[in-house]
Amino acid sequence: MKISRLTYGFLISFVIAVFLLQWWQSPHSVANLWFSISGAGICSVVMIFFRRREIGFLSLAICAGVSAAFIAVIHSAHVTTNRDIESFADGKKMTLLGRVADMPDRRPDVTKYKIQVTAITRGKVKKEVTGNVLVNDKNGWPRYRYGDQVKVSGTLEPPGKIEDFDYGAYLSLSDIYAIVPWGRIEAVPAAAKTGTISKIFSALFGLRETAEGWINRVQTEPHASLLSGLLTGSRRGIPENLTASFRTAGLSHIVAISGYNVTIILALLSGLLFWLPIKARFPFLLIGIVAFTIFVGAGSTVVRAAIMGILGLAALESGRLPAMRLSILWTAFFMLIFRPAFIWDDAGFQLSFLAVIGIAGLGAPLKKILNRVPESFGLRKALVATLAAQIATLPLTVFLFRQISLVAPFSNIIVAPLIPAAMLLGFIGAILGAVYWPLGLAVSYPAWAFLEIIIKIATWSAAIPWAAIKF
Repeated sequence: MKISRLTYGFLISFVIAVFLLQWWQSPHSVANLWFSISGAGICSVVMIFFRRREIGFLSLAICAGVSAAFIAVIHSAHVTTNRDIESFADGKKMTLLGRVADMPDRRPDVTKYKIQVTAITRGKVKKEVTGNVLVNDKNGWPRYRYGDQVKVSGTLEPPGKIEDFDYGAYLSLSDIYAIVPWGRIEAVPAAAKTGTISKIFSALFGLRETAEGWINRVQTEPHASLLSGLLTGSRRGIPENLTASFRTAGLSHIVAISGYNVTIILALLSGLLFWLPIKARFPFLLIGIVAFTIFVGAGSTVVRAAIMGILGLAALESGRLPAMRLSILWTAFFMLIFRPAFIWDDAGFQLSFLAVIGIAGLGAPLKKILNRVPESFGLRKALVATLAAQIATLPLTVFLFRQISLVAPFSNIIVAPLIPAAMLLGFIGAILGAVYWPLGLAVSYPAWAFLEIIIKIATWSAAIPWAAIKF
């Protein structure tokens, strides 16, 4: 039996098992499950020695995949102790002491802070605790940054659910298990010097805010927020009515940072390097994607999207489908072995994974269909990546947003060739604007025009009667 078939058996069984184990809750099934896996493994070994070698080896690979999935899920399970902050989330007022542990999510009406809590005070009693809390600050001023030591006053609550959305599961992806719906935040003197890692992250997050400032210098709203969404996945400044229009028109996926966005950027960079052989382009593309990752802050979501984007471009360039399938599965394995919840609750991971699979599987046939589209500046590759990703992610998008957009095929076909141009010109314009504002503004005018067309297509499509069917 070929090694690749055994590898497929191991990886596919691992991914499927991790996905199914999200519904495993009872600790009493641990012994039964291990007994079943051990029994299947013994049967596989027996078949190997009794002339059923292929079935035996494949069964053994599947057992290994399921075992790895089970171990990953067990080790990732969160068990609350009496020192964890969520054990005090009973809806009562208290004071929290901690530091800002992530880049603040600044929105027009509220700023969301992830606070790593070290102590709480309730009445006259002070206790040392551990864990992270999401704090909503409606004042918006002063503006706190990553690493700042703060004191928060408010009610501590468990996240719970919002209608059908499991808000608690979503926050757990960021290791947050309690919230302060509306808190009053005050700065406190730092108790200790900031470590090297914290300084690096502080610089990266500061760079992302600076980059968004560059975009705001050369773009008006809501175009600036849309461009930030295309480049960084940030939706903080996009008006709610425009967000609803994008959802109805089936275009929400374009403002979620994923492997799809990064693949488009890499395809455009590859097109600009058309005069180089394909192998010679990769060092420059890697430098470009590292620069882009740093430009948007190098958060975990962006790094993951960059990895998926590199896979997507490799799928477009190489055409070696079997090798790409294994690369995608191995990437998913290493991501899920450390964080199984990605496949359960992280829509960004799910969309990136499906998008890259779509690019790998549909890239070749779409290239033939779109052979009349010019290859200049990577336009054909970007269009192929866009359409392949949209086709692959359509079922999940319908499931996530609980609606079927009847105008989505129309709006996506029109918008698809505009997105790469808007991203490329917007990115270049923002950087040039930081160096010499008139030059950046000149480059940003065409980007503004493409963004305006995207916005108009979304609003016009959403305004069509029966544009979407909700369920």
